[in-house]
Amino acid sequence: MEVSEAFDLISRAIDSGQRSGGYLIVGDPVGNARDLAGRILAKLYPNDAGRIAARSHPDVAFLEPTGKARTIKTDPMRERIVGPMSATSYSGGWKVGVISGADRMQPQAANAFLKSLEEPTPRTLYLLLTDRPDAVMDTIVSRCQRIDLPLPKGVLEGEAARAVDEVFEPGAMESVHARAQAAKFLSAEYEELVGGVGDEEVAIVRKRFYGTIMAHVRRWMTEGLVPRHLAFRNVEAVEEAYARSERSIKSESVLPFMMDKLVFPAS
Repeated sequence: MEVSEAFDLISRAIDSGQRSGGYLIVGDPVGNARDLAGRILAKLYPNDAGRIAARSHPDVAFLEPTGKARTIKTDPMRERIVGPMSATSYSGGWKVGVISGADRMQPQAANAFLKSLEEPTPRTLYLLLTDRPDAVMDTIVSRCQRIDLPLPKGVLEGEAARAVDEVFEPGAMESVHARAQAAKFLSAEYEELVGGVGDEEVAIVRKRFYGTIMAHVRRWMTEGLVPRHLAFRNVEAVEEAYARSERSIKSESVLPFMMDKLVFPAS
C-alpha cells in the first residue's frame, strides 16, 4: 500500500483504540517508511514538529544502526529505546520508539527489545522500519502488525548502474589483467557511491551495488550464457562478497576476491 493509505489505516486504529503496540513498516528506511513514521509522529505530537525533527522530544526515542558494520547493539538498545520507553511520559501522552533498520539488530539487542514490545507501558507505540523483514527476529515480527509499502529497487540506477553494467558485459573479462582492472574500477565506483551518502544510507547503497552485480550473474544463468553449475557458483561468489562487505571488509579486498571467483560468459 502507499504511505497515505497506510497512514489512514494506522490513524484510524489509534483513534479507535484498536492500534497494535508495534508496527513493522516494510519499505525504504530512508524513504517511504521514514515518511510514514513522520506522519504518525506528527499526528501524535501536532505541536512538536521542531523537537521531533531535532530528535530532542523527551517522549520520542530514536535508534538506528551505527558503526562500520551498521548494526544495532545491545547497549544502545537499552540506553535509547528500552530505558526511555519504560519511563513515564513527560507530557502525559504518548511515548513512541522508532527503530530504523530493525533487521540490523544483533540477537542480544533483539532479545533486549522483545520484552519491551511484549509488555509495553500504556500509550506506547513502536515503529520498526526495515527493507528486509525476513531478517527481523520471528518473535518480534509476530508481535507487530506488518505494513507493506513499495520497496526500493534492489539495483543501482542511472550513471552508477551503467558503470557497473560495462564490467559485466559478456566477453569483457577474458584475461586476469582485465579482471584485476575491473576490480579496481568497481572498488572506486563503490567507494564514491558510499562516500556521497549519509551513514544511515550506506547499507542501502551497498545492497543496491551488490544487487546490480547479482542481477547480471542471474541473467547469465537464465539466458544460458554460463553452464548452470557454474552459474550457481557465481551466485554464491556474489553472496559471499556481499556478506564480507557487511562485515566491514574493505572493497579493495572484497571485489578482487569476487572477480577471481566469477565465471564470465564468453564473447
